Amino acid sequence: CTSANIFAITGNEVGTPPLSSGCLPGITREILLEQIRLPGVSLVEKTLLPRDLEVADQIFITSSTRDLLPVSHVEGLQVKSSALGIMKDLTQAFELYRQSYLSRAAASSFEKVSV
Repeated sequence: CTSANIFAITGNEVGTPPLSSGCLPGITREILLEQIRLPGVSLVEKTLLPRDLEVADQIFITSSTRDLLPVSHVEGLQVKSSALGIMKDLTQAFELYRQSYLSRAAASSFEKVSV
């Protein structure tokens, strides 16, 4: 991905390549790794090889403009979509995080204006 980050769900692990691999230090990626917690699901940085994408239960990309977007094909390889529950939970957790962040930012701006 040249303008997004890739994630692969395998079992209860959600992996994305480390920044040292040359991937983008994206905001959505950072929020997922550092802020989002789902019971029983681990979000980790790890090297992803083509074989990891072939056996993944679900692949998705992230970007600031598209949030979490499921992937259906990778260069002709049809990927699975059997981790829709985890995908749905991650998407909901990300949206809740964003709403909370915006509420805090709005409250902070209001306090500065009211003073």
